[in-house]
Amino acid sequence: MLLSISFITFGILLIWVSSERLEKYSVASSKKLGISPFLIGSTVIAFGTSSPEIFTSFFAAIENKGSMVIGNVIGSNVANLSLVFGSTVLILSFRKEKVFFKDLDSTNLIILLISTFLVIGIIIFRPFSLLSSSVLLIGLIVTISYWYHGNISSFHVDEEEKEKESKFVFLKLIFSIIVLIAAAWLITQGALNILLELQLGELFVGYTVLAIGTSLPEIAASLALALKGRHEAVAGTLIGSNIFNGLFVLAIPGLMNRENIMSLGWNASNWFILLGVLLATTVLFTFYLAYAKERPRMSSMTLGLVFLSIYFLSLEFAFK
Repeated sequence: MLLSISFITFGILLIWVSSERLEKYSVASSKKLGISPFLIGSTVIAFGTSSPEIFTSFFAAIENKGSMVIGNVIGSNVANLSLVFGSTVLILSFRKEKVFFKDLDSTNLIILLISTFLVIGIIIFRPFSLLSSSVLLIGLIVTISYWYHGNISSFHVDEEEKEKESKFVFLKLIFSIIVLIAAAWLITQGALNILLELQLGELFVGYTVLAIGTSLPEIAASLALALKGRHEAVAGTLIGSNIFNGLFVLAIPGLMNRENIMSLGWNASNWFILLGVLLATTVLFTFYLAYAKERPRMSSMTLGLVFLSIYFLSLEFAFK
């Protein structure tokens, strides 16, 4: 047990560092290749914050732990919009700061809602099929294509934090990916060992250990941005991360083409409550951003506590 916890702890620390570097060097590499800042923000950075979920889910899928992957996706998305955003709102309320999302394109919120409904539908019906994965990936391609044409402007590259040193940037990017893969493997192995030793369900391990561990980049980035007053950047990071988690990470099990194995013991009814939590959290998040888009609003301690309460209550349902 101690070894498993050590694996997870060390893996989380590696993910925290390597995912930050991955985003940094991805932006630098993209700039060297001449990609527009808009496209960098809406794809590379969002992909970077979702990369821990991608690699961790890949290794879980290799072990035929499809339910763990789904728990990771749902848990990460709920954590992003309740634990991460709730903590951010609560901290801003302590500082008596206002929030304002004036430059946030409302289309972002619509895309987030549509992708959430699509994810919920696929999880209920056939989450491990190649067809479902194809639908998710098509949705992702359509979304990226839409972003490419410059219609979404809520994701921006922070010029103060952009890569200044361009030497060996591609090698640094590759090394960051390698470290991230190693970290994902450590977390997955540790989680699997705990699952076996304590006889915990794949759903609970995926929803808690994997989801929280792989959401650390969003937690660190969002709190740092919020303290700098970059409220729109916080929203953009969370929206982009959730879209990539749903449309890309969830597609991983189906791409393994092992539906017959992964669907053994699968019962969609076990997930209804958590899917309801995901939907409710997403709707509350989008309505709040739309509300704060009209004019500056005082950050609400009550709302922050509501988001956090939703997350901690959901852990009870995941355990059952």
